[in-house]
Amino acid sequence: MFGSLSTMMSHGFKSSKQDFTFGPWKVTAAKNHIMKSKDIERLAEEMNMPSLPEMLFGDNVLRIQHTDGYGIEFNAIDALKRVNSMEDAVKVACAQEWQESRADSEHSKEVVRPYDWTYTTDYRGTLIGEGMQIKVTKTAERIDMERLKAREQIMFFDEVLLFEDELHDHGVSMISVKIRVMPTSFFLLLRFFLRVDGVLIRINDTRLYHEAGKNYMQREFSTRESKIAELKFLKSEADLEYIEKRLKLEFIHHTAENGCPAEENPALMLENLKAIKAKHTALCSQVREISAAQKESMDSIRNNLSSVMKLIQHFQQTTDVEVQPLTESVQESAELLGSSFTGTATEVLPAVVASGQQQLLSGSATFKSSTLL
Repeated sequence: MFGSLSTMMSHGFKSSKQDFTFGPWKVTAAKNHIMKSKDIERLAEEMNMPSLPEMLFGDNVLRIQHTDGYGIEFNAIDALKRVNSMEDAVKVACAQEWQESRADSEHSKEVVRPYDWTYTTDYRGTLIGEGMQIKVTKTAERIDMERLKAREQIMFFDEVLLFEDELHDHGVSMISVKIRVMPTSFFLLLRFFLRVDGVLIRINDTRLYHEAGKNYMQREFSTRESKIAELKFLKSEADLEYIEKRLKLEFIHHTAENGCPAEENPALMLENLKAIKAKHTALCSQVREISAAQKESMDSIRNNLSSVMKLIQHFQQTTDVEVQPLTESVQESAELLGSSFTGTATEVLPAVVASGQQQLLSGSATFKSSTLL
């Protein structure tokens, strides 16, 4: 691997071009001056857009090219081609003011029509090479971000700005690309960043990763957007969390400085209260589970007793059985179980239960009470 650096002067602006070789790949980062007004006017007409970004670097490029000629590059012109030239995507009060301010510019049309004045683009790079020897296919494989976090020597790094606009002091819209080359791989990030003051923040990222020895690159695209109001709400939550922790520390320090017992520390008291509430909630949950199991068990017992009563009534009707009088303890047991059965059935059951292995005989029929429970 080797790198080469060349620098040249053009119209008082210090332009530069850097080349770096990574195996069969050549990385080129070229930076030049902002496009001239006449060139911007011509480009705006070609793209059918009333206006272009204030700072447009049409000759800036970051290119990754294989020795066979194919590869991928990132430039401002192709990025702008992905901007919606027919629709005003962000409809806010300042958009109309911004467009009117540009209406008299030398490279704007007489009538300012709706278009995406934020220059939002989902540009992901431009494939290069004769015969298009590089192809794009979908894959479930993801870039190993953990591997990129590993400490590794950076052999080459550069960042190239493609365009930037301050949206007439109502925010910023810009896109830039940067690359870093390590001994075992290179990683590229193309980021479009938009901030419309008081309205939203939007980020479109394209990541490109290649490991030495592999015959492919991985490219991932992601887009994120949040309303400013939502971000302020998240910041408020973070501020409240910080205030809570700060007050807790102050309570602890104040208690220590005044020689108060630890158990009188308000912060610790609150922590103990939280623990007690959590334990109480857990116990209540256990009690509910026990109560539900108890109810299910009693319902099962009552259902079984009901079946037994019907069976005993059947035997009483078909046999001549002498019923033993109920003892006081058996009567209490029956009442405890909540029996609501009538007369004879209520009397016979405890007798059968109390009799253990007592047999009720009628003809050839045999019934053992021990099988009832």
